[in-house]
Amino acid sequence: MKMNFKSKFFYAGGDFGINIMWQLTVFYLLFFYTDIFGISPGKAGLVFFIAKIWDGFTDPLMGYIADRTRTRWGKFRPYLLFASVPTLIAIILCFYSPDLSPNGKFIWALSTYITFTTLYTVLSVPYGSLIPAMTQDADERTSLSSYRYIAASCGAIVVASLTLPLVSMFGDQKNGFVFAVSCFAIVALIFLILCFYNTQESFAKYDNSKYDLKKIFKMLIENKPFQLILIAISTTWVANNMKTATIVYFIKYNLNLEQFFGPIVLGAILQIILGAWIANIVKNKLEKKDIFIIGTLLYVISDLIIFYLIGYNNFWILAFFASFGFIGFGMAGVMIWSMLSDTVEYGEWKSDIRAEGILNSFFNFFFKFGVGLSGWLAGKILENNNYIPQEINQDKSVLLGLFQMGYLYPAISGTIAIIFLANFKYSKEFYTNIVREINLKQ
Repeated sequence: MKMNFKSKFFYAGGDFGINIMWQLTVFYLLFFYTDIFGISPGKAGLVFFIAKIWDGFTDPLMGYIADRTRTRWGKFRPYLLFASVPTLIAIILCFYSPDLSPNGKFIWALSTYITFTTLYTVLSVPYGSLIPAMTQDADERTSLSSYRYIAASCGAIVVASLTLPLVSMFGDQKNGFVFAVSCFAIVALIFLILCFYNTQESFAKYDNSKYDLKKIFKMLIENKPFQLILIAISTTWVANNMKTATIVYFIKYNLNLEQFFGPIVLGAILQIILGAWIANIVKNKLEKKDIFIIGTLLYVISDLIIFYLIGYNNFWILAFFASFGFIGFGMAGVMIWSMLSDTVEYGEWKSDIRAEGILNSFFNFFFKFGVGLSGWLAGKILENNNYIPQEINQDKSVLLGLFQMGYLYPAISGTIAIIFLANFKYSKEFYTNIVREINLKQ
């Protein structure tokens, strides 16, 4: 059954709000810690890593809670309403700069970031679980994922293009970041509330039986498609988040184009949106796995060409080849979310356990763990190469490390993802038959 535009638009609007918060931490938080708050790169990276270890406990727990939730608003939608305000307050505190000792700054950064990631889990796990509760149609799930991906990219555009101009409205960058993040928080809240009021869980299923950890573990072990997707997301997002976390440094120190940071990132995100749109166009002609592999191949090849042949001395040649990679990344990103939704029915078909929340929470954890690991690695690489905050003429080893994190490591991780997803043998026809069998049982 086809979904109307209104439902798709406002569902995607929820990810616009969520991704505003997320992209603030991905684009700017490491830079904020090292260059404004005054934490060493190694300790700043450690903040990300420790927080993601904590997420290893909170994400599956939240998935279980979401699956067991039963209210008049549904299983997942209530969290959009009640978790949004605390999460938005937490992200503002992440960018607040109290006057503390070096150890005090580390403790403040760690405690506020862990608070944010915990509340973000309460919000994002139920949101990510909504797609299989909204539709059982495989193509409509791809369409929803495309809307969501484009909206998330728009959130990234807003953050990338407006953050530094908003910060610059204050002479003091410390207060400027608090002001900018507070503005974004208000916008995010509006979209999350609109998402709550304009979506429906038409296919949500309530399971009152008590399934224990052994059954959950068995369901995860038997869900081979889910495992392959986890491997793909783990490899690609470690390196690609390393690229995102260090893009502020790369543009400032390698390209010497700090004043053009907003337009450069805006161009990259628009190309990612184009890739998401292309994926939605060809979804009826190609299998999801094939679209993912084509997209990943595009950014692997473009990154290798840039790293080994082009370099970064000529910005326009770099931008030309990088555009193919961003388009490919958009294609792959849409497919990974759509493929994840299909694994819910596979798990139900194999084990009679329908667990949108559990599956999405594990996926969410691996996604966030990739961010944490990439932040830690980026911090260590910067520190080991003697990075000096706000020093325009960085050592050559720093510039090389930033170049590797931007192009070599993503190409390696993308290659690993392609190898594993090549073994993904589950077609749209296969999933259609699974849904039919499940419905016949009921």
